[in-house]
Amino acid sequence: MMLQGHFVDTMLAPEYRDPNNAIYSVWFFMRGLTAPIFFFSTGLVFVYLLLKDGRPLGQNVRVKKGVRRGFFLIGLGYLLKFTFPALLVGKVYPSFFVVDVLHCIGIAILLLVGSYAVQQKLRIPIWVLLTLLAFFIFFINPEAERADWSGLPTLLANYFTMARGSVFTPVPWVGYTMFGGLLGFILHKRPSLAFTHWMPLVVAILGVLLTLYSHAMLTALIDLTTGGTYRTLLYGNYLFWRLGHVFIAVSVFMWVLQFFRYIPVLITKIGSETLTIYSVHYVILYGTWLGIGLSQLLYRSLNPWQSFIGAVLFVSAFIFLIYKIEIVRAWLDKNLQTPLYNRWRFVRVKLARAYFKWVNTKQPRVRFSFIKYFF
Repeated sequence: MMLQGHFVDTMLAPEYRDPNNAIYSVWFFMRGLTAPIFFFSTGLVFVYLLLKDGRPLGQNVRVKKGVRRGFFLIGLGYLLKFTFPALLVGKVYPSFFVVDVLHCIGIAILLLVGSYAVQQKLRIPIWVLLTLLAFFIFFINPEAERADWSGLPTLLANYFTMARGSVFTPVPWVGYTMFGGLLGFILHKRPSLAFTHWMPLVVAILGVLLTLYSHAMLTALIDLTTGGTYRTLLYGNYLFWRLGHVFIAVSVFMWVLQFFRYIPVLITKIGSETLTIYSVHYVILYGTWLGIGLSQLLYRSLNPWQSFIGAVLFVSAFIFLIYKIEIVRAWLDKNLQTPLYNRWRFVRVKLARAYFKWVNTKQPRVRFSFIKYFF
């Protein structure tokens, strides 16, 4: 969904983007589901694995992995936006500071780890924390959109407003991750529910109710309160409406998987390499690192058939990449990663020796700490 959605959205010419066209409308609707499902599934999987470990906060492997992963994703989000030719002349484009999916996913994982830490320390049920966080993030979205963030530096302001080019912001998108975490908690408590017809049915009914009646529920909330925030949320009711679609899609996935006793290895392999797929497709499609990508060559210039064929070829190329990923990684390790690591280690040794000549030998503690850092 992500690959074809990004490709078609980047390449399809403006004259073919007709909302009255049934095919385009269906495609546009399905494309809008990609991000909520991605955020939702992240919360579901992470919370399930976090609680499955079962050990206290300091011993839980998922806590440590989650913290490292969260900061890694934020860093990777910035790394993917570097344009290295511009760096050679000392220039950084404003797009480098734009917040995207990876930044939000990183923050969402850190927030889930924080919720687990609060649960461990204060003994508040984690499902209560996730519920409060999910609704809080959704309900403050109108205020966040109206607020003036011009006083903040661009690096920080982009986390709160899309006015400066950010594609996604933690509010409201992290809210979907919290709702996914709730389902992950339920599946942790009763994992057998995932293999029944009842669980998908309940999730589907909840999705239909949110899709059809979220507007009415928010209207009732306005009648009980006088807050303008809820009225603004009502007039832009896409968050709960989309959440309903996510529940329906998840219920379909859960129900369909029950009929497959064996899932092809390639499918599970693709699922485990989503970060690789995202990173590679981002560089190739948007040309961030070298300043040259498919978007620079064919941006919004293709007709529907050309976009369709291009999307099929684009997706097929990534399926083939994952199929041969071990060979690709072995080649990279031999020709790129290992030589770069050896060169960096050589530089570190040179720096260490230079430092030793500079540091007074009467300061053994400083010298020892430097040795530990470099070796």
